[in-house]
Amino acid sequence: MRALQLLFYFLFLIPINSLLAQKAVRPFQTHNQSPVVHFFGLPTNPGGIVLEKGEFYIGNYFNIANNATSAKKKGEAIYLDGEMYRNELQFSYGFLSKLELGISIPMVRHSTGVMDSFISDWHETFNLPEKSRRIMPTYNLNYFFLENESFVFNMNESKLSVGDISVSLCTPIFGGKNHKLALRSFLKLATGKKETLVGSGTNDFGVQLTGTIKPIIERGQFAWFYSLGYLRVGTGAVLDYKISRNVSFGSIGFSHNLNNKWFLKSQFDFHTSFYKDSETKQLGYASGQLVLGLDYLLTEKLVLTGAFIEDIIVNTAPDFTLQFGVSYHFK
Repeated sequence: MRALQLLFYFLFLIPINSLLAQKAVRPFQTHNQSPVVHFFGLPTNPGGIVLEKGEFYIGNYFNIANNATSAKKKGEAIYLDGEMYRNELQFSYGFLSKLELGISIPMVRHSTGVMDSFISDWHETFNLPEKSRRIMPTYNLNYFFLENESFVFNMNESKLSVGDISVSLCTPIFGGKNHKLALRSFLKLATGKKETLVGSGTNDFGVQLTGTIKPIIERGQFAWFYSLGYLRVGTGAVLDYKISRNVSFGSIGFSHNLNNKWFLKSQFDFHTSFYKDSETKQLGYASGQLVLGLDYLLTEKLVLTGAFIEDIIVNTAPDFTLQFGVSYHFK
C-alpha cells in the first residue's frame, strides 16, 4: 500500500509552471493487460505526431488489472485469479528533424485481488457475466496452466520486478495540418523474468502505422486516431510450443475537447491471438478492449489521464482495468 501511495504522489504532485491549455491529442497508452499477454512486445498507439528535433516527452502510466477467469477444454485447463500492477515509464526524444527515439520501461507486480469485492458488486449491479468470480476465492493470487493433467506453469509469487524493456524509432510519413501519419519500428527485449510472468522470455520486434486526424482541436471539436501494426514474437516463452509468431494489432478512437481543460476520449484496441492450438478463449482467441476515460490539462504541457478498460471479447483480457497517467511534453 505504501508503494501505491508513493506512486500516486509521483503521478499527481508535480509542480505547475503554466496555465495554458494544450490541445494536441494523444491516444490512450493502453494494451492488453492479461497476465499471459502483457509481457509481449505489443506497443501502445502514440498517435501520428512525431516529436521535432530537441523535443522531449515523458509519460508514466499505472495500470491495475484484475483477473478472474478460468477454462477447461480438451485436455487444457487455465486458471487466472489475481491482480496485476504494471507501471510503464515512457521516454521519447526528437533526435533529428524526422527521427524520434523512444524507450518504455515497465515495473510489474502480480498480487492478490484487492478490488475483488468492488468488481463483484459492479458486475452484480449491471448484470455483467462473472461465472469464474462466483467460484474463485477473493483476495487470491494463483495463475496456472495444465495440459494433460501436468502443470506447464503455476505462479503465485508477489514481487515487484522490472519487466521487458522496449525501444522504438519513428519517422513521419505524412504531415498535413489535419492529418498526421507516422511509421514506427520497435524492439522488445527479454529483460523480465518469465517464470513469474513478468517478462515473456522472447525478443519481439515489429512495425506500426499510427495516425491522427485533426491533431489540434479547439473547444467542442473532435479528433480521431488510429493504428495498425505487425508483431513478430521471438522464441523462449513459457508456452513457447503454443506461440503464434505472427500477430496483427491495431486501435481506433476519438477525443472530444469539452472545455479546453477536459478531453473526453474513447478507444478500441485489438490484436490477433498470441497462442495457437488452444481451445481456451484466454489463449486461443483474438482480443478486443474498449477504453473510456478523460484527459485533464493541468498546464499547456502537463496532462493527467484516467481510463477504464473492459474486455469486449470476454476472457481474452482482464474484465476490469484502471489506468492513471501523467505526461509532460518539453518543447
